[in-house]
Amino acid sequence: MLCLKREQHAWSEVRDSDIWKLKQEHNDISPALKLSYDALPPYLKPCFAFCSIFPKDYIFRSTDLVPLWMAQGFLQSSTGSQEPEEMGLDYIRQICSRSLFQMREDSIHSIAFEMHHLVHDLAISVAQVECSSENFRPPSTSILHKKVRHVSISRDDLCMKEVRVPDYLLQLKKVWTILFPNPGDTVITNKPLLKTCFKRFKYLRALDLSGWSLEKLPSSIGCENLKGLPKDIGSLINLRKLVFTTSRMELPEEIKSLTSLRHFEVHSCSKLESLGEVVQSLTNLRIIVISNCGNLESLPQLSSSLKALVISDCEKLDLMSLGEDIEGLLSFSISKMSILEALPHWLQDSKPSLQSIRIENCVHLKVLPEWLQSLMKLQQLVIEGCPELLALPEGMHHLVALKELKINDCSKLVESCRRKEGQDWSKITRVAKVTIDGENIASSDD
Repeated sequence: MLCLKREQHAWSEVRDSDIWKLKQEHNDISPALKLSYDALPPYLKPCFAFCSIFPKDYIFRSTDLVPLWMAQGFLQSSTGSQEPEEMGLDYIRQICSRSLFQMREDSIHSIAFEMHHLVHDLAISVAQVECSSENFRPPSTSILHKKVRHVSISRDDLCMKEVRVPDYLLQLKKVWTILFPNPGDTVITNKPLLKTCFKRFKYLRALDLSGWSLEKLPSSIGCENLKGLPKDIGSLINLRKLVFTTSRMELPEEIKSLTSLRHFEVHSCSKLESLGEVVQSLTNLRIIVISNCGNLESLPQLSSSLKALVISDCEKLDLMSLGEDIEGLLSFSISKMSILEALPHWLQDSKPSLQSIRIENCVHLKVLPEWLQSLMKLQQLVIEGCPELLALPEGMHHLVALKELKINDCSKLVESCRRKEGQDWSKITRVAKVTIDGENIASSDD
């Protein structure tokens, strides 16, 4: 809390605070933790409290959490120039710097973190009755339940022998968020629960339907068995994020009308062959994630507004045919692409902007391009599970912005980068953090 404070009076205020004099019961929140929360800037407090609706030991990911913060209007910009996704990442890093979140991974444009049990208890305490979760549910006999705005449904509630709506949900009215954060392998088929979500809660801003087995969505709102979207889904002109799975060969035309969409994910679409003109029409897209689409053969021309592209386990996808003019990418991630032998040439068009590249489980990748050295803003390079990759390209020392290099499960490349002995060691001595097979082997401060 005080690591950001250098003034003597700030330290004195903490030392002399009356909170240390309060009598503390066995289950009370630690005064030190409460002071850490009190010291948060006002714009971070609702973001922190919101996290109480997730279960303990939950691994938070920015790609899921930040859109939820956006839906609640938690992200505030004084200048208006910062993208909300970037603002959300900045909020997470600020809370991490105050030790209320525990960072697991910071990949520049995506973050994973955890909350200690005691910190999670603090979040429940400060959220008071706005959040209802398996950790705390306001009693239905109290008028306090009328103030609940965010709800998470526990796995136990989903696995009841009797298919019904949990009683606590029937007591609520002005709910903004409904999540199913930890279904595990559970396939959700509780139709009465889904019907209640759509009909009862007209103020909903975020509804997570991942894990549901659905063939059709109710028309009132506008997973592998989903065959169609309601025709009026195009009326959701303010929808910002859509995670989609379909058994069709093409994307529904209705998606073209979602002109405010910023984050689009396509998962486990085994029959999908093309994204067609649908994705081309989404000119405000910032993030595209495509995974486990085994029959997808090509991508359309992508919008210049795109900042992050993630592709995984799409065996037939020909990345080389994508074309030119994909400018402005900040992050590129590719994994489980066994046919890939070289990075797509069009990444060069993002030379002035590209900050992060992740290459994972591309077993036939043998060489990295020489133009890699021209990515002057590249901060992070992660290479994992590429056993045929022999060496790093010449000119690695030109990557003056590179802060992190991570190499795992790449036997030939690991040997080439062996500390002080490998032929590529001299190429990476200036990198601040070098991790090889899980071991931090070098620092520019050495």
